[in-house]
Amino acid sequence: MTTTEAVGYGAADAQRLRLMEICRQLGKIAGQIGNGGAEGVVTALLERMDSDAFHVMVVGDFNRGKSTFVNALLGAQVLPVKATPATAVITEVKFGDPPAARLWREDTAVPETVHPEELTALITVNSEERDQRNPFVRAEVIWPLELCRHNVVLIDSPGLNEHANRDEITLTHLRKADAVIFLQHAIAPMSISESQFLTSYLDAHDPFFVFTYFDAIEDTERDDVVAGARQRILGLRGEDRDENRFYFVDAKTALRARVADDSTGYENSGVADLEQALERYLVTDRHKVKLLAPARALRGLARELDRNIPHELALLDTKAADLERRWEAAQQPLRDLEVQARQITLDIGNQTRMLQDRVEALLGGYLASVADEAPAIAAEVPLTTKIGINPLKVPERAEQVTQEIAAGTARAIEQKVADWVSSSLEPVIHQDMEKLAERMNAHLDSFEARLDELRISLTGVRDAGRAGERQEEQPLTRFLSGAAGLVLGGVAGGMVGARFGAKEALRTLPITLAIAMAWMFTPFGIPTLIGSMLVHGFIKSREAGSRLENKMREAVGREMATQIRLAAPKQAREAAQAFATTTMEPIARDVTGGLSSRTRELTRSVESAQESRRQGETAVEERRAELEQLDALLRRAGDDLGDLVDELALL
Repeated sequence: MTTTEAVGYGAADAQRLRLMEICRQLGKIAGQIGNGGAEGVVTALLERMDSDAFHVMVVGDFNRGKSTFVNALLGAQVLPVKATPATAVITEVKFGDPPAARLWREDTAVPETVHPEELTALITVNSEERDQRNPFVRAEVIWPLELCRHNVVLIDSPGLNEHANRDEITLTHLRKADAVIFLQHAIAPMSISESQFLTSYLDAHDPFFVFTYFDAIEDTERDDVVAGARQRILGLRGEDRDENRFYFVDAKTALRARVADDSTGYENSGVADLEQALERYLVTDRHKVKLLAPARALRGLARELDRNIPHELALLDTKAADLERRWEAAQQPLRDLEVQARQITLDIGNQTRMLQDRVEALLGGYLASVADEAPAIAAEVPLTTKIGINPLKVPERAEQVTQEIAAGTARAIEQKVADWVSSSLEPVIHQDMEKLAERMNAHLDSFEARLDELRISLTGVRDAGRAGERQEEQPLTRFLSGAAGLVLGGVAGGMVGARFGAKEALRTLPITLAIAMAWMFTPFGIPTLIGSMLVHGFIKSREAGSRLENKMREAVGREMATQIRLAAPKQAREAAQAFATTTMEPIARDVTGGLSSRTRELTRSVESAQESRRQGETAVEERRAELEQLDALLRRAGDDLGDLVDELALL
């Protein structure tokens, strides 16, 4: 990548660093005020922003050239490349020099350092024992790749539709991807499995569609190939959605050009154009999403601190005896507030369980109903294997046909479930969450109003802080300033009416459900089970040809229907639990923490003023001067934050 191209990433990284500096300033102010809750929020935000890189994930069916493509970006043969499925673990590429590689074993926090040249042998799929799990769960390559210099992580994933375990690895990491490069073979793009993956798991993403091996297509046929690939994807995704996201590349030529430092050859390979488009997307759309979430959290934090300072200044101006008397009178209202906070927490828990039960009931009911369709679907599955009449080959062919029918039926049912999640389940959940947000806003608004009245009773001054600015936000927005508020791609974003709304809010729902049901709809779940159960009965049959095939279809359909009905309750329960864990629980933690920190801050401010009073007038004046200085710093930090948010809005 050229220096000019790197400016976009550099500018985006500079804005991230500016926001982190504002965050540190607010943390320092919170510390000097004594607001421990705000300090904790700052710590969490800093940790997240420091590690929250742009994650660019390369996905696709096995043997589509993903690792060759990543190697072309690296400019060296680092990742394993074979004609058979090769990559067994997630591999993250990060910037660094000299080159290095690290490997993590399961349940091990400390990685093993290896030479990059050793990586291929260690993370390659065992062709002799394909079901064997790789001893490593993650690999990390440190490489002087210009693409990754400015907080970009490139992720190479195991091939899809090759093994259930490796599919689950890819789906799990897909949730945190900022950009997805969907690699396909230019000669045969958008296979059935690729089409299903696109509609089932990438609907909330805006992937870059990259077609490899374009060099293998004759020049006279290339226009037709390009038009055909575009038409297939536009038919699945809509006419306007992906118009400028198609790239036809020659990854092998790109790799050779990078190794030879041939910039012209690299440009002609098509990979350079993709890099430039990827940069534009990351430093605008995704950059805005990533920074607006913590900026929103910091804005809420600044406004809370903006209330703390005037309130404590007013307390310092209150006579010691009056403050003592008022604080004594405030104890019962304070206890009432703590009771209200516990009630709000309990209500969120109850609403979460109701939402979880609703997801479980709807999903379980649909899985049970779709099971009834399995026989009809099995009857229509197209087959590439024929049983034939050679008795020596009948057992082998029968097993292949059985597996093919079962796998085809599973894929069709998986697609039905994905379509139902998108068209029926997501709208219901989104509507329920909007109602929940309205309910939570009412509770939190009542809590804050009572807290404000308690502050006023202590100081005798109405509107001690500049609280009017808060009215532009819903109460829930102000409370979600920790993990839930930061993850705009989660449900929190949608619940508070964030800029990116429903699409971002429900972005992870299909993947969450898919992971919970990962074993069910893959060639290694129910289809394998059915094949092993039925094939021996088939090969003992005296029937042959189409009659035997029809009986196999009927048997597979019946058995799949039975297995899905049996599995539906457990799968629906686990999927609903996974959904609640990844969505509602972070919100509940933030709200509960916010309620607690607000009551603690009230107590702290009173105790601080009382202590200054006990130490004498000099201590009071020193604390007043300190708070006034902090107020000026807070205003400057607020102005800087506002300027940065305005810049992001223009992207």
